[in-house]
Amino acid sequence: MMKFDKSLWMKVHLYLSLFFLPAALIYALTGALYIFDVRENADASIQEFVLPSAPQKGEEQEIILSVLKTHNLKIPNDTQVRIQKGSATMGSIKYSASLTTNKQGESIVRVTERGLYGILLLMHKAKGKFYFDIIAVGFALSLVIFYLSGLIITSFCKKKRKQALLAFALGLTLTALAVWASI
Repeated sequence: MMKFDKSLWMKVHLYLSLFFLPAALIYALTGALYIFDVRENADASIQEFVLPSAPQKGEEQEIILSVLKTHNLKIPNDTQVRIQKGSATMGSIKYSASLTTNKQGESIVRVTERGLYGILLLMHKAKGKFYFDIIAVGFALSLVIFYLSGLIITSFCKKKRKQALLAFALGLTLTALAVWASI
């Protein structure tokens, strides 16, 4: 039978846990609040400016910048226009300006400045730059290592294997039932 070095796995478990603790807290907080319908604009400052007419294709950047200057608003660091959900948008997940249509069908420029929660939720949803995505994938992989190292540290629950298997079976059953009941 293969013998595992428990002290090595305890160190792996400990240091990976500590390294990824900030990411775990972000995912836990934003995930739980998202379930309760607290979205990325919950702590945002949003201003909307109705345009006199619909802009022509290709004028989006010029129109957005003109509205920002007219109302003495900050110009985003990144003024390159990209299309997101049918709207021409510039800026970042913290501060952005977009050219869109409101519920009345009017063309508007919407300026959004998000607080910390909104930024973190968008990071959770992989809407930021790829830097946080690297942390997110590392965290996801480390979760597998956490469980594996935890099992190795406890020698696969040698003394309480029956109870451990029962707990796993119960968790598997309840998870499967929750998935089944949700579809």
